[in-house]
Amino acid sequence: MIAMSFWEITPLFNKNKVGFFTKKLLLLCSFLIFYTILLTIYSWSNKSKGFDIFIVFAQLVPLILYAVIIYLLIKNYRALDMESYSMAPLDKNIKYEKTGLSEAFSLELKNKLEHLMENEKLYLEHELKLDNIAELLNISRHHASQVINENFNMRFYDYINSYRIEEAKKKLCTGFENSSQSISDIAYQCGFNNRVSFYKAFKKVTHITPKEYIQQAA
Repeated sequence: MIAMSFWEITPLFNKNKVGFFTKKLLLLCSFLIFYTILLTIYSWSNKSKGFDIFIVFAQLVPLILYAVIIYLLIKNYRALDMESYSMAPLDKNIKYEKTGLSEAFSLELKNKLEHLMENEKLYLEHELKLDNIAELLNISRHHASQVINENFNMRFYDYINSYRIEEAKKKLCTGFENSSQSISDIAYQCGFNNRVSFYKAFKKVTHITPKEYIQQAA
């Protein structure tokens, strides 16, 4: 809950804000290191006093705070990496010159990709990367990006998320309110790694939140 509320209100996808957050983490870590050193020196100088419950409790504080920091970084690393890439505006003036990918071959790859997405449902894989798409199409990573950009006018993660959101919309409209599932469950089933990235992608595609969508569909 702490991680959820913090990351929902923090605009991670602004590079300046990300830098500010990182600096705050570094300051907190520096303070904890200094605090731990002082506490260790104090405990060593008072060994003769025997077991001190206050010292034990005080030593647990930095350990707990370190654990919280590590948890936040691990939990949100993928979301930050994925969303910062997909939120960047697509430059429509990008031209793929001398790539060796003809228009006819690009169209052929587009159809093959659509077949894989619609029939194999690759978008449900949580760790799906552009490299995976390139391998399946037997082309380079650069060509895979070109196929998506030119034929769908989208970046890779926007393209993948468009399928994930459509899948989520179907699930939210088919007995969701009468089931024991949560919106987080639906997000995970549709390929998202966490609730935050799901909400951002859903609102980017539909311009409303999942809860508002459920209310409108009712």
